[in-house]
Amino acid sequence: MVLAFARLGRYNTRPFVSVSTAPRNDRAWAEVNLGHLLANARTIQAAAGCDALLPMIKAEAYGLGALPVARTLETLDPWGFGLATIDEAVALREAGITRRLLVFTPARAVFLELYEEYDLTAVVDDPSVAAVWTRPFHVEVDTGMGRCGVRWDSAQLPGCATEFQEGMFTHFHSADEGQDSVDVQWDRFQQALERIGSRPPLVHAANSAAAWRLREKLDLARPGIFLYGGQHAEDLPAPRPVVEIKAPVVALRDLRAGDSVSYGATWTATKATCIGTVGIGYADGVSRTVGDRASVLVAGHRYRMVGRVTMDFVMVDLGDRHAVRVGDTATVVGRDGDLETTIDEFAAWAGTNAYEALSRLGPRVPRRYTGP
Repeated sequence: MVLAFARLGRYNTRPFVSVSTAPRNDRAWAEVNLGHLLANARTIQAAAGCDALLPMIKAEAYGLGALPVARTLETLDPWGFGLATIDEAVALREAGITRRLLVFTPARAVFLELYEEYDLTAVVDDPSVAAVWTRPFHVEVDTGMGRCGVRWDSAQLPGCATEFQEGMFTHFHSADEGQDSVDVQWDRFQQALERIGSRPPLVHAANSAAAWRLREKLDLARPGIFLYGGQHAEDLPAPRPVVEIKAPVVALRDLRAGDSVSYGATWTATKATCIGTVGIGYADGVSRTVGDRASVLVAGHRYRMVGRVTMDFVMVDLGDRHAVRVGDTATVVGRDGDLETTIDEFAAWAGTNAYEALSRLGPRVPRRYTGP
């Protein structure tokens, strides 16, 4: 935790992901299109109707690499970057990022010196913390998320408005599902702005979907999943795909009718077929639950995964007639010829969303960057 490095002086971190472009395709890798990342950022900037961006690059930029993503988005002159933890912010500072870094976990007074040392901007939701905070901070208002922040109707809210309050924001819980809840939360946020007295210099609320839902221009847009290619709402514009996940075929096995595949023998061949073993598993971010539902693309064909996903491998049914060879590339997420599997489809197989699917990509999956 933070206190561990607070007593050791400077905090040093090893990169979360490999940025090597060496073509070592013995196991899975992810290809990150930084040009598409920039295009998505420009799209949401235009939709929100404001020039200043506060991109969320927490959790290693949703698993794609916080440092290369930050360096890419620097070209858009963002106001700053959003992080979840002090550790994440410190790692970027020590890597040379000089933009404002807003840490969204509510600040505690005991960490004030760390915020000063690394020039970090805090989020505050407690008047007792605001009273002792001597650096710029943003007040979070809870308008219905029920997670962090001062309630919009709380008597404590005016107590957070000190001379160091720089910003105020809220977070929409269902902007991806429609307009109604956004309108309710927006009305509550307006009430909070009135309660706090004078309007702070920076007001922000536009997460990815809300950039289209909000009817008022704010000071900052705060995009997240849209940047990284996740479809944030079915009725809103789709982003450009940013990540492709690929892995080599590492083995081929001819099976007879009655032969089983993987742990628990949950899948049994009903006729002679060939099983391709692909070098990616649940340690790399493929959920153990997707066997028999998910698929991969190889040489312009879609092949279904069979049996349980293992730590290091998935198995796919190639049928008794195929042209697949050991060393061929299997696309888990991305395009192969006329076929495509989106990150949202990949996530749906596991019963989750693109946020989780991206952020749980394993650290042994090297990220390879192209563009912008």
